[in-house]
Amino acid sequence: MGIFSRRTPASSSPAEPFELLVDTVFAVPTRGHVLTGTVTSGRVRTDQAAVLHLPTGEHAVTVTRIDVRRRKADVAEAGTEAAVYLGGLGRGALPVVPGGDGSLIDAEGVRGSRLVAAR
Repeated sequence: MGIFSRRTPASSSPAEPFELLVDTVFAVPTRGHVLTGTVTSGRVRTDQAAVLHLPTGEHAVTVTRIDVRRRKADVAEAGTEAAVYLGGLGRGALPVVPGGDGSLIDAEGVRGSRLVAAR
């Protein structure tokens, strides 16, 4: 790591299961649902199985894409802010608020949720 590097040192072992603390969620047409937040432990990789822990229950998902600093990445490590695209999340899995056609995602209801590696 160079003197001018912006990379944050990882605070955990790469072998440790990953956990992402969710900051916000939104939907991208043709891509699906996206979670943004900070990877608090381990490493998350594309095509990795995960479990999204929401107030409404647990949902099995797959990480289909990762963006770090607005660029596509194959992995995000502990200490990194990332956007994680999910596959396999059902239509009614995320909480919604009234508005538009009645299907606006309740980002506040998802904030603080955890995305963790599937066991």
